[in-house]
Amino acid sequence: MKQLFLLLASLNIASAQTAPGHWYDHAVIYEIYPRSFQDSNGDGIGDLNGIASRLDYLKDLGVDAIWITPFFPSPNADFGYDVSDYVNVAPEYGTMQDWDHLVAEAKQRGIRILVDFVVNHTSDQHPWFKESRSSRNNPKRDWYVWKSGGGPTQPPTHWTSIFGGYTWTWDAQTEQWYYHIFLPQQPDVNWANPELRKAMFEVVRFWLDHGASGFRLDATPYLFEDPAFPEDFNPPAPGGPAALEPYNSGRPENHQVLREMRRIMDTYPGDPVLLGESSTATIEDLAKVYGRNHDEIQLPMDFLFGNLTTLDAATFKKQVDAAQLQLGGQTPVFFFSSHDHQRQWSVFGDGTHNDQIAKLTATLTLAQRGAVLLYYGEEIGMETMPAGGLKSVPVGPKRPRADDRDGERTPMQWNAGLNAGFTQGTPWLPVESNYRRYSVESEKKDPKSIYSWYWNLLKLRHDNSVFRDGSYVPLESGNPNVFAFGRTSGASDLALIVLNTSPKQQTIQITGMPGEWPQFRHILMASPQAIAPSSPKFTIAPYGVLIATTGQ
Repeated sequence: MKQLFLLLASLNIASAQTAPGHWYDHAVIYEIYPRSFQDSNGDGIGDLNGIASRLDYLKDLGVDAIWITPFFPSPNADFGYDVSDYVNVAPEYGTMQDWDHLVAEAKQRGIRILVDFVVNHTSDQHPWFKESRSSRNNPKRDWYVWKSGGGPTQPPTHWTSIFGGYTWTWDAQTEQWYYHIFLPQQPDVNWANPELRKAMFEVVRFWLDHGASGFRLDATPYLFEDPAFPEDFNPPAPGGPAALEPYNSGRPENHQVLREMRRIMDTYPGDPVLLGESSTATIEDLAKVYGRNHDEIQLPMDFLFGNLTTLDAATFKKQVDAAQLQLGGQTPVFFFSSHDHQRQWSVFGDGTHNDQIAKLTATLTLAQRGAVLLYYGEEIGMETMPAGGLKSVPVGPKRPRADDRDGERTPMQWNAGLNAGFTQGTPWLPVESNYRRYSVESEKKDPKSIYSWYWNLLKLRHDNSVFRDGSYVPLESGNPNVFAFGRTSGASDLALIVLNTSPKQQTIQITGMPGEWPQFRHILMASPQAIAPSSPKFTIAPYGVLIATTGQ
């Protein structure tokens, strides 16, 4: 026992620690695309009351908070990310009374709710923009970014929009161009304008006053542009990435806005949090998003990890070690699936072992120190619907436009009944055809299902001190196909997590633990079944997952 104590003490020197005291440092945050989660009134579109009806499910699963993608009034050019009213609920999703009811019911179950705040742009139908474009001398003209360029055929720059085309759209009425990093229907707001900034901060206060526990901030890198608006002499290749250019993303001006927003948050009780869509090019840039004095975004999403699409142990280790060891001890945020990312069951699956691989990728995120984002249906192995399955879906009132991300936004699969239990009406998108096999109802009955694996991982995060607040211990497996790491809590317990990302059995030799090999007494979780390793050299099954502990 003394040797184990010394071992753990020495491990802690090199491990990543979790700052105590914040609920979000070890939170599991469940992303809900409200249009597709649960319909309560039979119109085929999910709504707030539908979410409220499923809170017991979320509590039993073990999530700490839910992030609801935009449910504000919107023309739906980008399915809610083009907001026409920041302080209301779109009719298809309910009313403010429904929101208040949802908050109250969630609070009773210990579940917090994060509002998706679209901070970079509004809809072109927002009253602010309608005023702004009405004349050049309108008081709200400077609430958006306007430039003259060289007339109607020559934009101010040749910067490329993330959604294609130039970042500028000509307005014939006022004979100027307005700026948009996304769709033309999503004009960027001008955060340099103090009145605009004040109005946006009032939106923050509104939702906090209505019970929100924080915000997921959309598109945070793009709040400012280089005031000189330099011409882009190195445009991205056609079809290539248009994001993270130095002249229109990650600008130093962003930090002041985020510090001001954080100060507002800190005046509210309950430890409200900012979760940022903080795409960065490097881990060093990600570290800056937390703020020089850790006074900006508490939970910036790690897209260096989340954008990975290859099941590769060495790459996983590189990105996890960076997140755990190069962020100054701040809380990392791990995820794979989202409303913008294809579902991980489809991305990483090989067509034969998808369920086993799903357990592996779940463990890869949920066994980490830090916060983890789950995307609705991830826990039952929902897949991305192939494009062919969406071709016959008409564009109309329920589906205003076809989106290439619709494949990961199909209705939640609750049971084997009509429309997988999502709606009694006609769903806005079809239910994936595998819903009879992959549904909450069927998987709850199967102890070997993907759902049961997730449920046990979340229980481990809540009940086991090593996984709740323990440190991260970097290890080497001696095998490029296997990612191994440790978790430790003080000088009491050590856990070993081993993930084989290959279709073959692998032999490994764990290094990085000073002293003698600890006695791993118990297997906490394993798929397929395994025994606790008695030495640092052992084998692990194809796509095997092993979690062993020295504790009880």
